Amino acid sequence: MRRPLTTLALPLAAALLAAGCGGGGGGGAAKPQGTAPVADAPRTSAPAPRKVVIVVDKKRTEAMTTGTTVQEVLEQAKVKLGKHDLVKPARTAPSGELIKVVRLLSAPVTKKVRTPAPTVKKKSSKVPPWSEKELRKGKDGIKIVQTAYAKRRGKKVTIVLSEQVKRKPVARILAVGPQSGGGGSAARLNWPGLANCESHNNPKAVNSAGYYGLYQFSMPSWASVGGSGRPSDASAGEQTYRAQLLYNKVNGRWQGQWPNCGKFLFS
Repeated sequence: MRRPLTTLALPLAAALLAAGCGGGGGGGAAKPQGTAPVADAPRTSAPAPRKVVIVVDKKRTEAMTTGTTVQEVLEQAKVKLGKHDLVKPARTAPSGELIKVVRLLSAPVTKKVRTPAPTVKKKSSKVPPWSEKELRKGKDGIKIVQTAYAKRRGKKVTIVLSEQVKRKPVARILAVGPQSGGGGSAARLNWPGLANCESHNNPKAVNSAGYYGLYQFSMPSWASVGGSGRPSDASAGEQTYRAQLLYNKVNGRWQGQWPNCGKFLFS
C-alpha cells in the first residue's frame, strides 16, 4: 500500500536543512564561506618639511620646504628664476640639500681660447755673449671657455662659467749667452760717465741724426760688434758690453767714436 507524499517529504526537508541548504532564520541566502571583507585604501601623508640650502650668486640662505624637485623648492622659497639663470642641479631634478643659482643676463657662449706659450731661458756658455739661440719652438695651448654677461655690483660684466684645458702649452726654450762686461782694461773705464754725457743715462734714447741708446751707437758701429736690431732696443747691460767691445776694437782710439763725450771715460 503506497504511503502519502507528505510523510516522505518531511524527512527529506529535514535532511536538507541539516546539510545547510536551507534558508537562514531571516530567510536570506547564506554568505559564501572564506570571503574576507574589503579593506580601505591606505592614506598617503604629505612629505615632512626639510631644510634646503639655496645659494644665489654666492649669497647663502636656508629654507624649510616640502618640495621634491628643484623647481618646487625654489617656488616655495620664492626664488624667481630669469630666462638665462643657471641652476644646479637642473630645475626638474630631485632636490638635494643644496641648490646653486647663478644669475645671468645672457645665454652662455662657448669659445676656443689660445694660451700663449711661455719662454724659458737657459744660460749657455756655447752661445756668444748677449746672444740667444732657440733650442725648442713653443706651442700655444688651447682651452674651451664658457662665458656670459652678468650683473655684479650694479655693473654688466663678463664672467667665466667654466674652463676646460684641451691642450697644455709647450714652452719655448732659448739658450742665452753670458751677459757680462766686455772685460779687459775697457771694463775699468767710467762708462756711466760716458753714458750720462751721451744720453743722460737713457738706454732708449734716439737721436734723429741716427744714433741710439746709452752710448749713441750708429747702426754700422753697433753691427760691427755683433749687435742686432736697434741699440736702443737692447738692454743697458748689452749696450755697455758692446761699447766696451767697440773700444777694444778701435784700440782705445775713442775720439772717432765719442769725440765730444769720450773724455768722461777717464774722469
